[in-house]
Amino acid sequence: MNSNEQRRKQVTVEIESLSRQVDEMDGKIRAYLADRQNKPHPRHLDLIEKIQAYRVTPEISTKHLATLLDSLQWKVYYNKRAWKQLWENAEAQKREGTATTAIDVENIRADGEKETIQGRAQYSVDTLWEIQKEKLRAYGFGESRETKPEFKKRMMQEYKDLSKGKTADQEIFMTFDKDSKLCRLDVK
Repeated sequence: MNSNEQRRKQVTVEIESLSRQVDEMDGKIRAYLADRQNKPHPRHLDLIEKIQAYRVTPEISTKHLATLLDSLQWKVYYNKRAWKQLWENAEAQKREGTATTAIDVENIRADGEKETIQGRAQYSVDTLWEIQKEKLRAYGFGESRETKPEFKKRMMQEYKDLSKGKTADQEIFMTFDKDSKLCRLDVK
């Protein structure tokens, strides 16, 4: 294998690593905004700068590498917009005095209100709906395939099912499944 082939493989690995870092950064930002005292600053702007400045040298550039890099840069572009909105929303909540201390979806109320128990944030179904829409935009998908009432019904059912089987030390949390393009509740 010649040195250009090795360098191409190395660049491919670097781009894939940066893509995973973007995926992980979303969780870090949400965790930090929910609990600024106990979570480190995510340093997402450094990652954004690093990706925007990343270049493939012309002597090893291929259509495949150019496509990978282009895809990564679009991914960071959409995530940057979503993160900026998250940050602005968190700052607005902080100014209003409604900032939360941790992320949790326990005790979701059907009427869409937010509850706080023992200092943990309890997100309303409306907030979860907005998070799902944000995730869809961040990953470049169009609108959700389900309506808001369908989403609420599904979330309430998932919550009830998970509540029955969870232990006292477990928490219910939400994840985004890129394959089904839906947010799901789970227990950890």
